[in-house]
Amino acid sequence: MKLNEKTGLYENYGLWHVPFWQTDKFKLAVQICASLALLIVLALIVRKYISYRRRKKLPIWDQALLGLTQLKKDDKVTVAHGKEFYLNASAMLKHYLQERFRYELLGKTDAEAIDYLQKQHFDEYILAELKALLQGSEIIKFANAQAAQEQIEHDYLRAVTIIQRTIPEKK
Repeated sequence: MKLNEKTGLYENYGLWHVPFWQTDKFKLAVQICASLALLIVLALIVRKYISYRRRKKLPIWDQALLGLTQLKKDDKVTVAHGKEFYLNASAMLKHYLQERFRYELLGKTDAEAIDYLQKQHFDEYILAELKALLQGSEIIKFANAQAAQEQIEHDYLRAVTIIQRTIPEKK
């Protein structure tokens, strides 16, 4: 035993030892690790959610109807935007029919698309409606002619009808 010079008493105990898990440095390191682990878990959850949202795509008919609805919302179904409406509507219908029925319509003119669908024995009613829409819009799309508002609205409803008639029935 040693004699303490300040107190003049013998020391009974050695130096006081603080365990490493009770030090401030260790507590700080644990907090940092916990924060990092929480960030990693949060990043994994966000990544999983994004991949889930990508897999959950709308069916092609809903996408086409949404595109037509967007044209109406953007006021493209008017005489002032007749050319733009017909260009977009015909492109949407060709894309829809290609994706829905695997017909090769993209890159074809309206007349070529109609001929192709006739050769594929496409539904006569839908083909007649599509033909009326595409051939009726040629003057407006390519000759910059003005269309009557009634005709544009009728052709908008015609495009919606074409898509709605080709939606498969749920079983």
